[in-house]
Amino acid sequence: MKYFFIFILLTISMYSSSLKMSIIGDISMSTDGKTFKSIFDIIDFNNKKFTAKIILNTEILEDEKFYLKIHIPKKYLASSNLKYDLVDNFPIFELSKGVSKELLISADYKNETPSFLLSIYGEFDYKYLMPREKLLFGISYGIILCALLYNFAFFYFNRKKSFLYYSCLQLSSIVMLSIIAMPFTFIHKLYPDIDIFNFIVDIVIVFSILFSIEFLNSKKLVPTMHKILLFMLIITLIDLIVLIFKEEITLYTIVPTFVPIGLLIITAIFSVIKGNKSALFYLLGWLVLFICVLIVDIKYVDINEIYLLHFAFPTEALIFSCALGYKMRLMDMEKQKSEQLLVHQSKLASMGGMIANIAHQWRQPLTHLSYVNMNLKVAYEQDKLTPSYFNKKTNEINSQIEFMSNTINDFRNFFKVDKKIENFDVYDCFKTTYNLLDATLKHHNIEIEIKSDKDVFINSYKNELAQVIFNILNNAKEEFINKNIKDPKINVEICESKKEILLIISDNASGIDKNIVDKIFEPYFTTKKNGMGIGLYMSKVIIEQHMKGKLEVKNILDGVLFKIHLPKL
Repeated sequence: MKYFFIFILLTISMYSSSLKMSIIGDISMSTDGKTFKSIFDIIDFNNKKFTAKIILNTEILEDEKFYLKIHIPKKYLASSNLKYDLVDNFPIFELSKGVSKELLISADYKNETPSFLLSIYGEFDYKYLMPREKLLFGISYGIILCALLYNFAFFYFNRKKSFLYYSCLQLSSIVMLSIIAMPFTFIHKLYPDIDIFNFIVDIVIVFSILFSIEFLNSKKLVPTMHKILLFMLIITLIDLIVLIFKEEITLYTIVPTFVPIGLLIITAIFSVIKGNKSALFYLLGWLVLFICVLIVDIKYVDINEIYLLHFAFPTEALIFSCALGYKMRLMDMEKQKSEQLLVHQSKLASMGGMIANIAHQWRQPLTHLSYVNMNLKVAYEQDKLTPSYFNKKTNEINSQIEFMSNTINDFRNFFKVDKKIENFDVYDCFKTTYNLLDATLKHHNIEIEIKSDKDVFINSYKNELAQVIFNILNNAKEEFINKNIKDPKINVEICESKKEILLIISDNASGIDKNIVDKIFEPYFTTKKNGMGIGLYMSKVIIEQHMKGKLEVKNILDGVLFKIHLPKL
């Protein structure tokens, strides 16, 4: 994405840098110091010794000064007809009014591969930026490298392709800036075989498109633009292959450079309209690059494009790192909402059974209330309704009503979706949950035995632990009924150590089929006819993600054992 900035600079450089570039009238080369050929007429240049003649258009130099940097290290520099200063071991010539119209410079590369590159700087660049360019480059590469590692780490832990593509973009960015700012010898050795700069440009365009498609979710949000981006990706890959076999670039001599830039911006705008909030950062990154291009274009500040690139790229890297981080936050919030919905669905899935449990819980007190009503009626009819007898029966009525009311409160609390950390006794939490199933368990003659250490307290999510306990107990009850187990029994043990609390629940319901025991915690996996397959999945999520514990299951001699590890926070 950001690398289309390169194409913008190349496209507008004929205008934006026209004053600088028009200083150079012509460049010719000679290997004997006498016969000079235009640099454009030299097909194969492998001579270690050469003399370059640079024709300067001095008439355009009025009150402005420019500085010509020739990328020939001092050790290879043989002679020059003009005075120069050495900056970082490279000669820099001051170009001002009255300077000679012809610059002759000779070089002897001995056994090294020869190279000849020119850079022109304004006075602001020379005085303020060039002395600090190492610092500028170091900060730029440092920021980009940090962004690369930051995004690659996100990819490693989250496996989101957008982070991988952006890491590749950052790596390509460092390579490209290095080629522009520090022309290494080994890079120039590749030029006879391949146009390495345009090759890198094509690579970063590929990763730019891939990143944009993934980051903007174009396939889902803007399918039409997605198809256009895919088409652009294909022709860029074709161009990349052509570059390997031919020393020419074909794609962007046909397609104007503003086309791919415009496509990515339009895609981002449509993504924002469709609700992709993180795409705003994407547009902001483009805005930074656009402003830098605008500065070059309308010449508000006369800054060399190399320095401008080294400012724009790391700034963009910071913005897009924020964009990816913000996208991860949105995804995490969406995940939390989905989990809350699954928790609620899990509870609703057992609501039918809950209603049956309420019926069982209320059956006995309702029967008792009926008997009390009959006793009061008989006593009244026989004139035996004394005040003490009346008070006794009304107390019984109030006791049964209170029991029924508490039952409703217990079920209501179970269905609460609020999530807060509190200090609670694990045994009391188990007993409260067990009471919801007490009548049903007794109805099916299911025995339960509880062993617990005293005062086992923990700071965690009480209501969510209660849901896990309910899911395990309710599953055991259904297995007993479905398999018609004789003498059904559930054993519960609660104990604690210095680091954790253990809650172990086992039964004698003949265990889980060994072929599916490893799948019971998967979402929507169920063996029940009308099951939803989210109860044990949510139990796993609650214990391991919310409560930072561990939930294990294994078959034992005559049944199954669930072990819940709860860390002491």
